[in-house]
Amino acid sequence: MLMTEGQRLQRAHQGVMRAQATARHRTGERVMRLLFVVAVSYCLVFASSSAWARGITIDAVDLETLRVCADPSNLPFSNDKGEGFENEIAQLLADWLERDLVYEWFPQAIGFVRNTLSKKKCDVIIGITSGDAEVLNTNPYYRWGHVMAYLDDSGIVVDRPDHPQLAELRIGAVAGTPTNHVLHRYNLMSRVRPYNLIFDTRKQSIGRDMIKDLENGLTDIVYMAAPIAAYHAKQEGLKLVTIPLETTDQGHGKLDFLMTMGVRAGENDWKRTLNRFLRAKKDDIQAILKKHGVPTLPLRPKRRGR
Repeated sequence: MLMTEGQRLQRAHQGVMRAQATARHRTGERVMRLLFVVAVSYCLVFASSSAWARGITIDAVDLETLRVCADPSNLPFSNDKGEGFENEIAQLLADWLERDLVYEWFPQAIGFVRNTLSKKKCDVIIGITSGDAEVLNTNPYYRWGHVMAYLDDSGIVVDRPDHPQLAELRIGAVAGTPTNHVLHRYNLMSRVRPYNLIFDTRKQSIGRDMIKDLENGLTDIVYMAAPIAAYHAKQEGLKLVTIPLETTDQGHGKLDFLMTMGVRAGENDWKRTLNRFLRAKKDDIQAILKKHGVPTLPLRPKRRGR
């Protein structure tokens, strides 16, 4: 049958409409497939980002070895011969984790954390003060303070930081430390023989210098960290009288410190592992501190004086 011109035009129009409908359908399928791919990709990225956010540097922790950041020449804390009490605690931790112990050595001065832990050359600092902004701290496991120390046979009778005899004595103190606030408070700065705060522990020991100067009569009394005073006095065979310097709430500087282990920010699983170790090996750690003669204070300090 012959079609009229109108019928041909109508059929052509219907063909165009079907073609357009088919194209729209195929386009819709392509769009849906694209949206599906985008949605799946987004979910994968989101899941990955969430995992990264939960443990930003977990992958940096070596699971085969215990990598410790430490000073190679900073006794009584650590040295590269393994003679410090932090060396012994590190070995206790390595045994508990069943990992080999390795060290990343760097002088514990300005840049210590930045050049070791932050660069992922090691995974834990065995001893660092609580609240240090450069690390994520574990729970504290001991506390130490500053002391006034003098030779037992010196004839000195000082028993408090405002004792009148101090005005007649030559005092050794490290510049820039909290003990200077105490000395300033009691107008004793003019009596001070200062020692450097920043130094290379591989070449010098300020703690040893202070105790040697005390022994040799260059100073009569020293204000210094109790663990360092006790260690170097023992090394020199000296008997010291030590008077603890209490932290007050009068803005004169903190004189005692909670000590923790330190890890990178975000390593919460690693921190929890170390906290389990500190709980499980609490008695062993205290035995190590006692063995090395480290003077410690109660973890929970008494109410601060005014």
